[in-house]
Amino acid sequence: MNSLRLFINGFLIGIANIIPGMSGGTLALVLGIYERLIGALRRIGLSTVKRLLGVIKLKKEAFSAAKTELRRIDFGFLALLGVGAVAAILLTSKLIVYLLNDHHDPTYGFFCGLILTSILVPARMLKRCGVKELLMLLIAVALVLSLSIGMGEKQLERVAYKSGSEIAVGDSVGGAALPTYWDLGLFFGSGALAISAMILPGISGSFLMLALGVYFRLLTAINTLVEGVPELLSGVFDRSMLGSLLIIGFTAIGCLFGLLVFTRLLNYLLEHYRNLTIAFLIGLMVGSLYGLWPFREFAIVAGERIDTAHILPQLDMNLLVTTGVFLIGCGVIFLFTRLEN
Repeated sequence: MNSLRLFINGFLIGIANIIPGMSGGTLALVLGIYERLIGALRRIGLSTVKRLLGVIKLKKEAFSAAKTELRRIDFGFLALLGVGAVAAILLTSKLIVYLLNDHHDPTYGFFCGLILTSILVPARMLKRCGVKELLMLLIAVALVLSLSIGMGEKQLERVAYKSGSEIAVGDSVGGAALPTYWDLGLFFGSGALAISAMILPGISGSFLMLALGVYFRLLTAINTLVEGVPELLSGVFDRSMLGSLLIIGFTAIGCLFGLLVFTRLLNYLLEHYRNLTIAFLIGLMVGSLYGLWPFREFAIVAGERIDTAHILPQLDMNLLVTTGVFLIGCGVIFLFTRLEN
């Protein structure tokens, strides 16, 4: 029964982590497992990797050391939570991709509501807001805006490329482009930052991925891989599957790196430069609102929607629906904040 409860807790945390603005750390607090989770994650280190890799020697002492290490890091607890979280991500990724493709503006409006309201959570953690904090916040906003604008330019290049222009975005065959080295580095860094966000309740790991422009591509990669499992089992392995595996693989490696390094770095920054660190995180959240603006000009190229420019909304039913779900998103965060309190 305890195992089932931990699996369900992991499933709920996975759902929270896949929705930008909802913090898995906050939900872990609500479920009463936050301290145990963070304690287990902090015990994972290079010694853990070394002892687990030691089983390759196939010696009795190595297996004994690995077993002791797994008990030390509370592996059973982490494994059940992890399996539940992965199951939630696999089951809900297709739904979110569908909403993004078929109900773009309301979905973005919902995410805007989540993130705009969740800014209040870290803002309450600031003990003061002086010149240094304001400067750090503006640096973070500028960083996210530059990334968002850069991703917008890449979207325009993709339109030109798929429309028959000479501009090429990546090595592509049959409409399936492999991720570039820059893309893979971005997914690696995003995975490290997202897993590190678990330390601070109120900061969403998926939000950080959204701010860095990799969130939707990662969901699409997961969806492509899940749908392609039957073909993979039958021996068919195409370029889109390879691209999806590369994206998911580098994100997973980034998460592992984040567990070993970034969690300790973020913990150090929060202990010694708490105000500046929180101000930087708030700046990331503020800057990401530009990339989440629901109303866009777009082009449909090869059956794929590609956003090209921000526009002002027209007074119609779409605006009313988008505003409605925006307010629902705000209400969800207020509810979680009350539960956390």
